[in-house]
Amino acid sequence: MKKIVYCLLAATLLIGLSVGCAGGSTPAPSGPVEIGSSSFLPVTHSIGGSIPLYVDMVNDKFGDQIKWEHLGGPEVIPGLDQFAAVKSGTLDASFLVTAYYFGEVPEAYCAYLSEISNEEEWNDGFRALMDDIHQEQGVKVLGRWMSNMPFYIWLNEPVTKMSDLNGLKLRGGGVCYDPFFKALGISPVQVPPPDVYSALERNVIDGFGWPMQGVSDYGWVEKSKYCIDHPFYSHNNGLIIMNLDKWNSLPKNVQDSLMEATREWEKEQMEGYDQSEWEKYRQDFVDAGGTFIKFSAADAAAYKQLAYEEPWKFQKEACDTHYDELRALIAT
Repeated sequence: MKKIVYCLLAATLLIGLSVGCAGGSTPAPSGPVEIGSSSFLPVTHSIGGSIPLYVDMVNDKFGDQIKWEHLGGPEVIPGLDQFAAVKSGTLDASFLVTAYYFGEVPEAYCAYLSEISNEEEWNDGFRALMDDIHQEQGVKVLGRWMSNMPFYIWLNEPVTKMSDLNGLKLRGGGVCYDPFFKALGISPVQVPPPDVYSALERNVIDGFGWPMQGVSDYGWVEKSKYCIDHPFYSHNNGLIIMNLDKWNSLPKNVQDSLMEATREWEKEQMEGYDQSEWEKYRQDFVDAGGTFIKFSAADAAAYKQLAYEEPWKFQKEACDTHYDELRALIAT
């Protein structure tokens, strides 16, 4: 009788140990984890040129563990709805900009105010903090997909000094541009990118804010022949985000390798791509009859100071959570 009881106890312990071990780890997927992504930009837009490079990199390096398919742009899910879609799992991943989900993660607003390199961001803890903040919303941050892609102000008519911008109406209308524009005396106007050309044509706006890449995609330079050649927000605000449950479905070793591969991609591929494109589009603008405008040294310094100080003020007023830490990590 005792022998039977001991055998039953031993069997129970073995079952319990097996269940405990199984519950403490993620089961290995039977095949590659499928990831579907979108972006707020159409796949044909030049700013999105780095997206297929990243997707190809992932598939080349992790073909046995990950199958990543970029599904398209806002025709898949509207850009303003993509963060919620990633959070809920309707969409696995997105190449998005933080301005599009300011209401959900206001702390991420400052990503475009970084004045340090990608590698410095990885090393000083900024990326880890930004990831932690997103994970509280059920979203994983993999990395950046836009860097060395600063913004410029493009105008229909020339100006010679910073004060000439006072009273102009520029396409902005979002948290990315508005604090800076308002400090310059500019009235920001909310205009979706596909409607900017007609707004310029009808003189609804006097120009717009936009990176060097992409201004020719919609024909905007036909109307706006002047560019203030004092770039701001060199990092832009694009992040690669993924549904947290989808992320957790990847084995730990694959997660670690993917983060390291993303870091290397940023350093070697993305920054080089953006720099070459930046030079190309500068030349395209000149070839199309465009003119770059330079301010005096004093105006240029004041212009840059407003570009960064005003958004930081806006950030603190909107959400001071982690404000001091974030600013200390990325401001110079």
